[in-house]
Amino acid sequence: MATLRSDVIIPEIFTPYVIEQTTLRDAFLASGVVQPMAELNSSEGGDFINVPFWRANLSGDFEVLTDSTSLTPGKIQAGRQTGVILHRGRAFEARDLAALAAGSDPMAAIGAKVADYVANQRQKDLLACLDGVFGSLAANTSGSAFFDLAVDSAAGDTRATLNPRTVSKARAKLGDQGDKLVAVAFHSDVYYDLVERRAIDYVTVGEANATTDNMTPDVFAGSVAAAYGNPSVPTYMGLRVIVSDDVAPTSTDYPVYFFTAGAIASGEQMGMQTETDRDILAKSDAMSIDLHYCYHPVGARYKVSTVNPNRTVLATVGSWEKVYETKNIGIVRATVTSNY
Repeated sequence: MATLRSDVIIPEIFTPYVIEQTTLRDAFLASGVVQPMAELNSSEGGDFINVPFWRANLSGDFEVLTDSTSLTPGKIQAGRQTGVILHRGRAFEARDLAALAAGSDPMAAIGAKVADYVANQRQKDLLACLDGVFGSLAANTSGSAFFDLAVDSAAGDTRATLNPRTVSKARAKLGDQGDKLVAVAFHSDVYYDLVERRAIDYVTVGEANATTDNMTPDVFAGSVAAAYGNPSVPTYMGLRVIVSDDVAPTSTDYPVYFFTAGAIASGEQMGMQTETDRDILAKSDAMSIDLHYCYHPVGARYKVSTVNPNRTVLATVGSWEKVYETKNIGIVRATVTSNY
C-alpha cells in the first residue's frame, strides 16, 4: 500500500515546522528588513488595515517671550498608513502510480520543499509592493509614492554599476538618517559583478545580526570566507547583502534596494493552515496551504479600493501614496547596470 499523504505530514506538526523554516529561509526576515507590526494583525477580519500615526516632527521655531504678547499654540498633526490583506493559497497532488514509477513518494518531496516555496512566494509579494511605491526603473516620475527616494531612475539619469558613490547617494536621500541603512538587496548579476571586483566582504552570522543593532562587525576577505567552518554572510559597504533573482531587471537596468531595519512591516489575519486529503477513487494524495497576511512598506498608504490584490495591482504606481516625511522612510532604490 502506498504511503498516505496524511502519514507523511500531520498538519498540527507540519504547519509550525513550515512557519519556522519559512522564517529561516526568508532573507528579508533574517536580515531584519521585515519586522512584525502588531497593528497589522487583523484577527477581527476586514480587507484593509489602518495604522494611524503622529507626524514625526513638531513644526515652527521658538518664539521670543515678551510681557506684551502671548505664545501662538501649535499642533501636532496625525496621519494614516493603510495596509492591504493578501489571501494566498496553493494545493499539490500526487497519484500512487507516479510514486511507484519514481520509486519514491513525490508528496513527501513536496512537503520538504513547501517552506522554500512559501518564502519565495511571499518575497515576490513584497517586491511587487516595492515596484508599486517606486515605479519605473528608467523612466520614473514624481507620480510614484517614493520618487524622492529613487536614485538614477529618471529618464535623463546616467546609470552605472553599483559602487560606493551609489551607496552614498542612497544614504543622502535619508539625510541625517542615512547611517541607519543596514541591508541591500539586488539580483545575482549585480552580486557577481561585485564579487569580480572583490568588493564583497564576509562576516559571521552573529556579526551580521549585530548590524541591525547599529554595531560594526569585523570583516574578512572573500578568499578566507568560511575557511574555518563558520557560516558567513556577504556584506557590501557595511550593508548586509540579500541576493535574489526575483529583484528582476528591466532590460539592462537593475534595481538595488537599500533598507533600514524594520523598513517593511508584516502582519497576519490568520496563521498559515495546512490540510491533507486522500482521494481513494483517483488513488491520489493532496495537500493545501493557505495564508492571510500583509506586507507593508512603512511610510506608504495603499490607496485604491481593490481588495486582495494580485501582484499586478501591488506593482501599480497608482496603488500607493507617501504619508511619511521622506527621510523617515527606510527604503531607497537605486537603478544600476551590471557587467554580467
